[in-house]
Amino acid sequence: MNGKRIGATYPKRAKGLVKNGRAEYASDCEKCTIRMLDTHKPTVDVTEVNNMGKVIDFDPRDFKADKSCENNVIAKYFVTDKDGENVIAYSIGNWNWDWTQICCDKKLEKNTDYVFRFVIVGGYCNTCNETSRFEIVPMPDGSFTDEAYEDRYTYDLAQNRYKPVLCKKTDEGMLRLFEIPFSTFDCEDFRFVFIAMHAVATLYAPKEFSAYADLEDTNFDQLRDEINSKNSEDNSANVVMDFTGAHVTRSTVTDLLTMARFGKSENVCIDFTGAFIEDDKPDDIQADADDTGSDDIAVELMDVADN
Repeated sequence: MNGKRIGATYPKRAKGLVKNGRAEYASDCEKCTIRMLDTHKPTVDVTEVNNMGKVIDFDPRDFKADKSCENNVIAKYFVTDKDGENVIAYSIGNWNWDWTQICCDKKLEKNTDYVFRFVIVGGYCNTCNETSRFEIVPMPDGSFTDEAYEDRYTYDLAQNRYKPVLCKKTDEGMLRLFEIPFSTFDCEDFRFVFIAMHAVATLYAPKEFSAYADLEDTNFDQLRDEINSKNSEDNSANVVMDFTGAHVTRSTVTDLLTMARFGKSENVCIDFTGAFIEDDKPDDIQADADDTGSDDIAVELMDVADN
């Protein structure tokens, strides 16, 4: 308003203000910023905008391992991000089945709407059976009780079951920025919890949308296609042919050896253990194991292994 920043609001509220003609987007390419319209200034309650827009950004320094979990797997460290800034990364979970939780307690204003923002990189696995959650626990009595935990808000981040506001591709993996709206109602004590199991998730403090504009958009469908494509390539690079105890003609053996040498597959294993190498012409006499022909075949097989 009048060029001054009066507060922040969450996306749904911003869309409502624009839709009702009370605000407009500051620019077409930056729809995270809105401008209150002067023609409607008398109807705008600045207190309302501020109350609707209290934003809490994830801060790795606020979170600690939940002592109620015996197998927490966590690591907190500095990294240099793509913008050259040194930031704190908070890694939770592993590829095993160790249930990991980190938590943070905050005192908030009653009857106020908030948005909790965070960035998560990873937090998924190829088998799609990971656990990745964010929980908000109201604590009316000021302490974490079983009753309070029953009334928690749970957001399932696995496989984007709860949709992020943006999803980008990075060298580390898929980057997702979440904005979680919630209301405090008549409670002021809250606990925020991140949970991970069977997947490694790295949490970062979020930046403005514009900081991620140069990253390529992606989603889980694209990720699955890339994983499946890579698996197909890996499988095609390893060919195993089992001819144990089989009756194989010499021409077939020659063709197999040629394919192994000049084919696209990088690793070829042909098992002729106990196989009977037969002549192509039925009238020919089968060579025994000491014949020169059999030795030639053995030499060719050794050549394939060496290559």
